Amino acid sequence: MASLPLIRISPSEFQFTECRTGYTSRLRLTSLQGQAVGFKFKTNAPHKFLVKPVVCSLTKKGMSVDVVVRSSSPITDVDRFLIQTVALAADEAEDLDSAKWRTLDPSRIMEDLIYCTIGRRRSSSQSSGSQSDSPLVSVSNIYSPSPYQEQQYFAEKGDRRLANSLAKRVYAMMPALDIADFSWYEFVLFAATCFAIGFLLPLIRHVLF
Repeated sequence: MASLPLIRISPSEFQFTECRTGYTSRLRLTSLQGQAVGFKFKTNAPHKFLVKPVVCSLTKKGMSVDVVVRSSSPITDVDRFLIQTVALAADEAEDLDSAKWRTLDPSRIMEDLIYCTIGRRRSSSQSSGSQSDSPLVSVSNIYSPSPYQEQQYFAEKGDRRLANSLAKRVYAMMPALDIADFSWYEFVLFAATCFAIGFLLPLIRHVLF
């Protein structure tokens, strides 16, 4: 039987907007349980993001907290967060911090990925309003992705390296070409060759590498 969710995340991803100091996003976490619930954020880019709060407890059902994330660097497709949640006893929820979190039994902790997207630029009034927020806490822990996520990431990275390497090899072997001097037959043959190379790219990957 699947475990019931401990918190509601709204929105379901970090939707970043550009501001004067870089990029910022906010989402709200709401407890769905009658007992205390704790959460902690991790990221695959710990030196890029500032998060407030990174660890916190919600002591009653319906209690909410806004989580603010900021970055001075552009947001990319590979940026993501891991949110860990756990049901807590009253004494565990009191003054919950990173040190206290490390004492919890890992088997009790639930995990979910939160992805990042980039939206429209904030207005100057919105940006100035966000400056009054208190200092953020640095996310200092990197999460461990699942084997499938690692395989998918490195496969995509390998395909990009393969494409770049193949292009360099083709350009090195080909003399300077002026398509304007091609006959219609030569042009069709050249286009078909390029198409065949692209279509056979997965096979070439295994043969060359």
